Amino acid sequence: MKILIIEIFRVYKKAPIKITIIWFLDLVEALILISNPYIIGNCIDGLLKKDIFWFIALVVIDITFWLSRTANKFFDTRIYSKIVGHESYDYYIKMINENEDNSLIDARLDMVDDIPNFLEIDFFQILNVIGGIIVSLIFLYFNSTLLVLSFALLSIVLIPLATYRLQKEIVNNNKKYKNLEEERMKNISSRDKKIYGEYIKKALNIGILNSDLDTKIFFVTNFLQMILLFFSILSITQINRFTSGLLFSTVTYIGMLNGYVSDINEYLISLQDLKETVYRLKGENNNELQR
Repeated sequence: MKILIIEIFRVYKKAPIKITIIWFLDLVEALILISNPYIIGNCIDGLLKKDIFWFIALVVIDITFWLSRTANKFFDTRIYSKIVGHESYDYYIKMINENEDNSLIDARLDMVDDIPNFLEIDFFQILNVIGGIIVSLIFLYFNSTLLVLSFALLSIVLIPLATYRLQKEIVNNNKKYKNLEEERMKNISSRDKKIYGEYIKKALNIGILNSDLDTKIFFVTNFLQMILLFFSILSITQINRFTSGLLFSTVTYIGMLNGYVSDINEYLISLQDLKETVYRLKGENNNELQR
């Protein structure tokens, strides 16, 4: 992963202050989203007792989210578009100087924006997943039963382990698809129906294989998550301080936790795909691509 970290940092240094500002806005929004179930739960219980403190808090944080998200959307694309433009132009010049064929240039240029996109979207989403899991577990620790907390911890570890082999197969299929994409323009320009037919058949088969693997991951993941959700609802109604707001917060945090744990699979695959992209853009050999 060292080469991936170096490449991410290289792109980050192209606009460090602007990217950091975007990340700060992302952080504010993530903290609001993570805290929302707790605040809404207390708001429900407070309003039932004619107490509007948590309602006012909810209004304040939602207005903050609205303003932050508006600013984020305005600046986000402008900042990263410039980076993508420079990266694409520089890589195009490099490929031309190396006299690469048009098919390879076309496929590689499609990959150029993968690192900026990671910085723009995936990087903070990964941090958001980690933060969301931690906050959800803290809430369950203080507000749920030991059984629910134990099963939640088990699901966090068990789901990625149970689906690891399937993730690995998807990553390998994605490598094969990228190999095909690098020959796409060459196959089209050949004007040979047989060659293009074989290309499109292979590409579609990879899509079907990945869909089957994704279905298996979904089946395993959601089975475990359903059990966790049912346990949570049943157990929370048995504790002495049960309230409508607590039930809402608990069920919502369990739902968030399930979503975050499901995202772990997706981001593990994305990181492996991104590492593959970096090797290709740097023109590394096939042995290095298999790391």
